[in-house]
Amino acid sequence: MNLSFFTLGERLRNKIFFGVALVALVPFIISGVFAVYLVNRSHSDDVVKVQTNLLNGKAIEVKKYVSESIDQLNLSIAMDNTNQSIVRYLQPFEDFVDQSRVLMLRNGKRIVFGILRSQLKDLLQNALAANKAFDELYFIDAQTGLEIAYEANYPTHYEEEGLFHDFSELPQFLAAKSGEGYHIGEVNQTLSGPVVEVAAPVKNEEGSVVGVLAGQLNLSGLRGSFEGTTLGKAGYLYLVGANGDLLFHSDPKKASPEANLGSAPLVSGFLANGGMIVGSNQGTYTSFWGEEVVAMATPLKVRPNDPWLLVVEWPTADANQAVGILRNQFLLFFVAVLALTVILSVFLANRIAKPISVLQIGAERIATGIFDNPVEIHTKDELEDLGMAFNKMMAGLKQLQQLKDEFVFIAAHELRTPVAAIKGYLSMIMDGEVGKIDETAKEFIQKVVNANQRLIQLVNDLLQVARSEAGRLTIQVAAIDIVEPIKSVLDELKPLADEKAIKVVYEPTTIPKALADAVRLKEVVVNLVGNAIKYMGTQDVKGGAKPSGSGGSVTLSHEVKDNTIITHIKDTGIGMPPEAQKKLFEKFYRVQSDKTREITGTGLGLFIVKQIVEKMDGKIWVESEEGKGSTFSFSLPMASNIPSQSAQASSTPVMSS
Repeated sequence: MNLSFFTLGERLRNKIFFGVALVALVPFIISGVFAVYLVNRSHSDDVVKVQTNLLNGKAIEVKKYVSESIDQLNLSIAMDNTNQSIVRYLQPFEDFVDQSRVLMLRNGKRIVFGILRSQLKDLLQNALAANKAFDELYFIDAQTGLEIAYEANYPTHYEEEGLFHDFSELPQFLAAKSGEGYHIGEVNQTLSGPVVEVAAPVKNEEGSVVGVLAGQLNLSGLRGSFEGTTLGKAGYLYLVGANGDLLFHSDPKKASPEANLGSAPLVSGFLANGGMIVGSNQGTYTSFWGEEVVAMATPLKVRPNDPWLLVVEWPTADANQAVGILRNQFLLFFVAVLALTVILSVFLANRIAKPISVLQIGAERIATGIFDNPVEIHTKDELEDLGMAFNKMMAGLKQLQQLKDEFVFIAAHELRTPVAAIKGYLSMIMDGEVGKIDETAKEFIQKVVNANQRLIQLVNDLLQVARSEAGRLTIQVAAIDIVEPIKSVLDELKPLADEKAIKVVYEPTTIPKALADAVRLKEVVVNLVGNAIKYMGTQDVKGGAKPSGSGGSVTLSHEVKDNTIITHIKDTGIGMPPEAQKKLFEKFYRVQSDKTREITGTGLGLFIVKQIVEKMDGKIWVESEEGKGSTFSFSLPMASNIPSQSAQASSTPVMSS
């Protein structure tokens, strides 16, 4: 049996084994979390159902008590006339035959009853006898608003002369007089318990409102319904009024007529929203009595505008006791397994991911041309072997890079002399120093001159790149006025712009001096403006003057921002797509399209420009859109806040066309 496989891959196989073991634990973790969720969800649903049933049942009892009591006030009176009033005032000159229906008031006025007063007293006494919940009842005439009859369920010293109060402005009288239904007032606490003022319309046989039957309804009859109501071992139920006062509580120890529960979470939200529960009617919080409870509430529309609130609160310790032991045991086991799983996961992740991360960082360094920092991986397994191979590869790449740089530098340096000599000899031939040449020969020689010029540019660019990458690119930064170097460059490029009928616009503004190398700055501007002119497109010129600016325009401007001087070079050329802009400053990259195919270049100019600008502590970027032109911008550090003298002296814009 060949054991080489097991020996060679034993350490990596062990890691895979632990990974598989970890994957095997995932179903257990998921099932455990799901089981805990189901236990809690099922228990929560059960608590909600119990509380809902208790609230609904108690709400029915309260509404039934109030509605049955008020129904006793729905009366009808038979009268001997069609007037809508039981009483009326007699005029001083008026006599009335039936003096039994006439009564002299203390203010000297006389009133006449439409029915016998004994009938009214019998009516009130029968209503009190039918429902002991009323402490007192009084009858109010609909037209005059006078209280004309009064009866109580307890001894009273309410004298005959105390009657005939004017209740015409009372809210309960006005509401009941409208005939739309009964009126219930606010709850008031008395020695006998909470009471409410109620009023209902009294109609004659024709259905017209002739009076209002009002009284004081004692709610103490509900106390027995609340007391003794329990939920589990410690749950309780209570009712609060529209102002937050505690009306009834199922636990006599917590029942206090002076208690106001307006600060309790569900009650405070109910009061703040005008007697409505906005959002959930459930919650877990610390109760008015300092217990952590799970609660539920429901409003009672006993009063149309000011409902009461019925609340059930169940201490969480009591509510969760049924499932607490089982859930705690399961959670303890689950936490132990989870902790072990986390420890193994962290160990395994660090064991495998850290060496890979080290390799990734090393690869990123190589991508940027850094070959001097070998990776260090000490895992004593295949990953360490991979790190050693990676370092060997890095060393090889470094040697290749050095050989390439040396070759490029030597080749460019050696080519510089012969191409310069070729340029000189061609210039002598073109100048006729070796004899007169015909036009055909001159045309051929001019093509050789152009090709040699491109070769010279390539050699110079290669030397520039080689110096930059070898760290031999010299930059001498000083506080300079950048206007003059730019104007000098534009003067040099004017013939090239005129040849293509391109207008170059430069209107220097008053700007501070910048920290830059004047010579290198010229290289940057020559490259950027030269590219703008070169990629503007060509036009056929067959003698004669061209219209000014017919070939497009290149505009230079400055901007002072955040202690830097930004120079913008905007052209109206062919522009470029977004994907090309991302690679524009890379070595040997050129935008490839039908419009640029005939334009020559090395793809090194913008790379060199970027190197120069960054070595002067600046930045360079481009904004472009196909068919609408490009704007190249580069920033330089500001030397001081002293304005440029040459910019102040030069008030004439530099324009060429």
